[in-house]
Amino acid sequence: MSESKKTKSTPALKNNLALCRKKLGVMNIELQIYREIGGMAVKGSSRAAMLNRVMEFTLKATSTDSGTLYLIDRDKKELVFEAVKGPGSKKLKGRRMSVDKGIAGLVASTGKPHISSDIKTDKLWADLKISKTNKNIMAAPLLHKKQVIGVIEVINKSGKQPFSKDDVKILNSISNHFSIIMERAELFAEQDERVKQFSILNEVGNLLISTLDQSVVRHRAMEAITKLMRAETGSLLLVDREKNQLYFEVALGEKGKTLKEIRLNIGEGIAGWVAKHGKPVIIHDVTKDKRFQANIDRKSKFTTRDMICVPVSIKGNIIGVLQAINRIGGGFKDEDLQLFQLFSNQVAIALDNARLYEEIRETFYATSGALAEAIEKRDPYTGGHTKRVLLYSLAIAKYMDLPHEALEVLKLSAVLHDIGKIGIKDSILQKNAPLDSDEAASMRTHPLLGAEILKHVPQLKEIVPGMLYHHERVDGLGYPQGFKNEEIPLTARIIAVADTYDAMTTTRPYRDGLPPAVALSELKKFAGKQFDEGVVNAFLKAFRNGDIDGKAQNAASPIKRPQSSKQL
Repeated sequence: MSESKKTKSTPALKNNLALCRKKLGVMNIELQIYREIGGMAVKGSSRAAMLNRVMEFTLKATSTDSGTLYLIDRDKKELVFEAVKGPGSKKLKGRRMSVDKGIAGLVASTGKPHISSDIKTDKLWADLKISKTNKNIMAAPLLHKKQVIGVIEVINKSGKQPFSKDDVKILNSISNHFSIIMERAELFAEQDERVKQFSILNEVGNLLISTLDQSVVRHRAMEAITKLMRAETGSLLLVDREKNQLYFEVALGEKGKTLKEIRLNIGEGIAGWVAKHGKPVIIHDVTKDKRFQANIDRKSKFTTRDMICVPVSIKGNIIGVLQAINRIGGGFKDEDLQLFQLFSNQVAIALDNARLYEEIRETFYATSGALAEAIEKRDPYTGGHTKRVLLYSLAIAKYMDLPHEALEVLKLSAVLHDIGKIGIKDSILQKNAPLDSDEAASMRTHPLLGAEILKHVPQLKEIVPGMLYHHERVDGLGYPQGFKNEEIPLTARIIAVADTYDAMTTTRPYRDGLPPAVALSELKKFAGKQFDEGVVNAFLKAFRNGDIDGKAQNAASPIKRPQSSKQL
């Protein structure tokens, strides 16, 4: 090859090498975008962080010093300055302009890129001074699922060079990468959201079956609704069959108390419509729905925007309605409605289980009470004794902060504390005078007899201690075991005080009942000896606060005391 040919080919070779380097540089930037921004999407990074990083890569790839990434707010028909780089960017961040204005507006409406070689003479320029020396501009649409969701715009190419078709290709390529990344981010976000929702749904299911207390089930259900549906608030309305109305059983939020005063006729309002027709609804704008009761918002001073409303059904019967109101971070979707219906089914099952348990529980209490009354009828001098001991025991428990489970045990223990008397002879129970030593010994067997009876009912094993040891004394001189202090179950120590107070204030054929003041003095006197001191103090608080009737039980027995009866 001659020297002259070699010399001529050198500039062309250099240009080719420069173009290759440029293309490799751009490809490297695109690869970085795909890797880094894609990684941010997988990790669940914020949208703002991803958009800012995309903008930084774009400026580098296009050799520009300023730029803006706009996203379209379709509800308000505006372009939002989401990511802004270059001089004056802080002032522009978050700014908005009409979607039909400027170069960005043109690109957003046509979906095609645009180049302006001289901003000052371009009629489309929106006169937003991103830098003092604005010269040229290039913009391309941002697509997501073939729909324009925004615009990416760069200004002032370095070296005062004009933008070329190659630059447009670079910007379009970045835009395409952005589209793929956003789709991936959306997919991961949706998957993550579904995983979270089903995790919460499982958690809610476990919570709902962890208790059979209907009020607890209802409140837990509504608390879970706001978390599951990402709603601002929620409510559970139940059907009042007698009045053919819906009432707010649970209403969360500051306005909950106000809502609980409101009732809806079946068929009235959105919830009433759902209760009547048994169909779920999703409403994106309640103000455009004729069924919406605006007066409820006015009364509660709450603004309802959108809602999901589903029926709660048990065995084909609608018992209520669940509402999730005002989704946070966007409107409710059809998938949310399906999830909400699934949740409604869980709530229905939990409520039905709680209802059945409540019915069984009330039946059992009624049966136990009837049994106690039947035993009392054998001893006409102690009419109403069981009910009073129950009342006094619960009053004591109120001031001892007993947990719910212990309170349930105490209730049944108090009702059945004298069940063993069913095995005591009538001649002893109905004796019209003090008992002799043999009779008293026989009477002292009633706790053991009661324990013998209850041991045949395994479900009542927790009730036995309160009934068996309610005649023990903290000084160890009681029966049947002679237990002391903490050896005696708390339930038995409570019943002991309640039982003794009632015995002291009730008139018997052979003695008058003591005035309450005297009976209280006796309790104080023997606190720490016969009775648990803490239990006595709780009884005194209950008495002072009116939880215990201060009237003596002198009129409790219909049988008059003979004048010749001995006093105890």
